[in-house]
Amino acid sequence: MNNQKWALLSFEGRMRRRDYWLYSVPVLIMVLPTFFYQGGNVVLDALALAISLFAIYASIALNIKRLKDRNKSPWWIIVTFLPLVGPIFALVELGILDGTPGPNQFGPDPKGRGQKPGSGGGNDVHQDEKKDTAVFEG
Repeated sequence: MNNQKWALLSFEGRMRRRDYWLYSVPVLIMVLPTFFYQGGNVVLDALALAISLFAIYASIALNIKRLKDRNKSPWWIIVTFLPLVGPIFALVELGILDGTPGPNQFGPDPKGRGQKPGSGGGNDVHQDEKKDTAVFEG
């Protein structure tokens, strides 16, 4: 639960593309019904508002961590709010392009590139320690 809390609520650190997509897609799926909700029930109105506010906050947190992984200032988040340019910028810059290899001004590489084993960033599993997970041979 700590990892989900960090991913969705914190603005600290860097986030790799895989994790960005693994958290962004469920947030989008969670908020989609609120776009089609017509209103009329006070309880459902409050629930739709709460879901929408959480989704906005979580999306900003995810986007800022991806910007930091790309070694860009969190202030670049403003570009994502621009019509036409924002969604294209977010898709390319945050969703497609790889993060900065190795540590940058915002912290260690979440993929563990450019670091000594055990330094605390990314995955500390060595290449030769990875186990074959194939179920069937041949």
